[in-house]
Amino acid sequence: MSNTETSQTYIGTTQAACRLHLSVQRVRKLAIEGRIEGAFKEGRCWKIPVSASGMPRISRRNKGPKGSWRIHKQEIMTYIHVNKDKIRDNQTNKTHKPVISVKMGQKTVLCNEVKIPCVGRFVYDPEHPKNCGATIWFDIEPDIPLQMSIFA
Repeated sequence: MSNTETSQTYIGTTQAACRLHLSVQRVRKLAIEGRIEGAFKEGRCWKIPVSASGMPRISRRNKGPKGSWRIHKQEIMTYIHVNKDKIRDNQTNKTHKPVISVKMGQKTVLCNEVKIPCVGRFVYDPEHPKNCGATIWFDIEPDIPLQMSIFA
């Protein structure tokens, strides 16, 4: 008994390509690689079995190593923003909610203090203001050189 005489339904590469939304060449390549389950070549034509749902079954395989074109670290700017509306709400309601927003790409984190290693820290502390009355400030390590400019 040959494979075509069984109760299994077979289709050609053109029909399989239409059902799988692939090109005929891709279906032939999958068949040659043995990734279409039960497919065999009869003469010059491929016979591809279909499941009960009417679709050929394609086996998955390892797609190989990951590409190296995205190995470098992405440069995403980080911004530290002080929300003065939240400071005002804290003063009005006598609360101590976070007022510093740290924006890293699409991610935003609210906090009361941001430590920047080897540079300093950004602090919001309304309970212990500075002598000048500031409730939010940036402490900088004394050996960090500063570049200052005035916008005209």
